[in-house]
Amino acid sequence: MKRLLPYLFILLISSFAILSAETIQKSTAPQKPTPPTIKVLLEESTDGALIEVRGSYQIFNPLNSKKISTGLRGKRFYLYAHDKGIKWGEDFPGIFQIRIVPSSFDTTLLVNGIQYRGCLEVYNVDNTLRIINEVDIESYLKSILPQSMTSKFPEKVLDAIAIIARTNACYVSSSNKEANWHIDAKEAKYQGHGVAYSDYGVNKAIDNTKHLVMTFQESPFASSWTENCAGKTASFQTVFRKNTNSPSGVFSNFAALNRDENNWTYHMNSEFLAKLLKLNRVTGLDLFIDEESKKVYAIRVKDGERHEDIDFVTLQNKLGDNPLPSNEFDVELKGNTLLFNGFGKGLGVGLCLYSASQMAEIGESVPSILATFYPYTHLEKIDSPSDLEIRRH
Repeated sequence: MKRLLPYLFILLISSFAILSAETIQKSTAPQKPTPPTIKVLLEESTDGALIEVRGSYQIFNPLNSKKISTGLRGKRFYLYAHDKGIKWGEDFPGIFQIRIVPSSFDTTLLVNGIQYRGCLEVYNVDNTLRIINEVDIESYLKSILPQSMTSKFPEKVLDAIAIIARTNACYVSSSNKEANWHIDAKEAKYQGHGVAYSDYGVNKAIDNTKHLVMTFQESPFASSWTENCAGKTASFQTVFRKNTNSPSGVFSNFAALNRDENNWTYHMNSEFLAKLLKLNRVTGLDLFIDEESKKVYAIRVKDGERHEDIDFVTLQNKLGDNPLPSNEFDVELKGNTLLFNGFGKGLGVGLCLYSASQMAEIGESVPSILATFYPYTHLEKIDSPSDLEIRRH
């Protein structure tokens, strides 16, 4: 027996070494990166909501990341706020914010019957609820894009649009990392996962370009597109009047050649505009125009010695139904009538869909199309939040 002891000791040490090596290998093995996410405001100042979780889940306190509850088989209760915290079946006294996290890929979340991917954050704000869905950006795109885009465009153009939308979503989420939420569901027309309208061509474009974004000065940037730029595009910051870095506008020969076919006119009663802006009358208008692109970014409406300035995007929203198809126009006041004469369709920012379609028809690639309308940008793959760090110079 004494002769066996040294061998047993060696065997024990060897086994320990093997187990230690396996433990180290597991701990140092590369982990699957968490995809970039965006936080969408679902409800603001609501009294309560029917929250259902189908499958296993965990609940954390976002304030300190402490786990406060778990469930294996799901849960369905009306969630509401009260003076001492939040109640969702069980009471959470002294806790005014909870984060519901699925424990399994198969777990689904529903808010008032609408299905969502990702996590839910609920805040008690003065005894009313603020409900936020944190969702991966790929799922977010599949909810919003099919509602604003159809497969009528060439596949390359759809791929380009998917990249542009992803770039903008990454910009919004990464440049406001500390915010409780990044975008309003109503403004984005976000309807979650279960009721999202499905368009095969659009969803295919999202999958084709998965995690691909454009970067400008090493970061994602605010980006958009327009239906027909009438020959020139403007930078994002020029039209939307936001202090952000983004590529400059460009000249587009395809849209320029098509310009006269995209002429439009509109007659507006000046009394209607005066009432809209809470003025007594309209005695004249001045246009604030970007000299490079000729796009109107704001209007000054005169009422004698008084005046009211309004940016074009806000004016268009107030008018509703887009009676002014684009922001490239001139205007004349004749009696009580405002005569608008313009060209193109859309806000003239970013990708011109008409030009991009023509480029796709003659064989231009997606990177070439994007480079044309977003000069000095690069295509990069963003597959984790750490890739979204905004470098401020």
